[in-house]
Amino acid sequence: MRSRLLAPIFAALLAAAATGCRPPEILPPYAAGQAPKPDELLGTAAPKISALQVPVAKIRIGRAPSGNLMFLAQKPGRFSGQIQIAGHEFVSLAFHERGYTLRNVAADNLPSGFFAGPPADCAIQRLLGVPFAAQELVSLVLGGAPVLAPPYEVVSQSWDARHGHEVLRLRAPGYEQELRFAHVDGAWWPAGGTLWQRRSDGQLARMWSLLHEELHPVDGTVLPRRTRLAGPSTRRQDLVIITYGAQTVDPDLGDSAVAQANDDDAGWEDEDTAAAPSEGEGDAPDAPAPADTPPAPSASQSPAQAEPSIPPQFTLDGAGLAPRGELCR
Repeated sequence: MRSRLLAPIFAALLAAAATGCRPPEILPPYAAGQAPKPDELLGTAAPKISALQVPVAKIRIGRAPSGNLMFLAQKPGRFSGQIQIAGHEFVSLAFHERGYTLRNVAADNLPSGFFAGPPADCAIQRLLGVPFAAQELVSLVLGGAPVLAPPYEVVSQSWDARHGHEVLRLRAPGYEQELRFAHVDGAWWPAGGTLWQRRSDGQLARMWSLLHEELHPVDGTVLPRRTRLAGPSTRRQDLVIITYGAQTVDPDLGDSAVAQANDDDAGWEDEDTAAAPSEGEGDAPDAPAPADTPPAPSASQSPAQAEPSIPPQFTLDGAGLAPRGELCR
């Protein structure tokens, strides 16, 4: 008699435990048949801001200890960042439309020293292990998601009830891409994506994947509190996790000519580099060029028009390090 009474209780507990292992499904923010059009979603993929300064963040690359990260990014393709371990410079990277500079103090995946050269995406790949082009990296740290260069076709659209994302699938010659969008404060925002390259046997090989988590409003835009990046490898130790602390939207970079004459006031390195709260957790084929690549200057443009001055924040010096030449030879 007692066992018969307990049986439904045990069954209810087992059912509750089973459902407790799965997060509840998230309903779409639209009625049946009212999903957003692909063009509406694709129009939100580009960052809504021009620049972002993050004076404090946490970065974890694979199974290595977490480091402190600070960076400054400006679209379409300027970036300067430094990783510190225990308060000491570990590695620094800066790039702009005319080249890159890299200071390696202690990273063990390349020789120590100072590297400099013309524009080359391999500097990003060697540092993060993820084959992003310069403009792709800037786009994602500004809260966007890189999109395949046209021509492409939209092959599917669906709602992901597990993550609460509207998902687009694109196809272009030699590539496929998945783009994810989240509905925040009444609007759609990029939440991540994955790019695959089509191999000669017809199979898809992942090039990179990114996921923006905990999207939240910041000064008129929406930014993630955490970004997860992965390259071609599916191994956990190749995952890159960035957990943001302070995020300053469209910081005043100052007039570059004045900034170059006043280096003490030009940089962002004097910001507080205290660690943000930590969170849990070679070479790849080149990705297709981003769709928003700026046109080459025309012959009628003057040198000043063709080559605007680069703010000094996006160039590093080699003080204290042995010169190594180009990293991407």
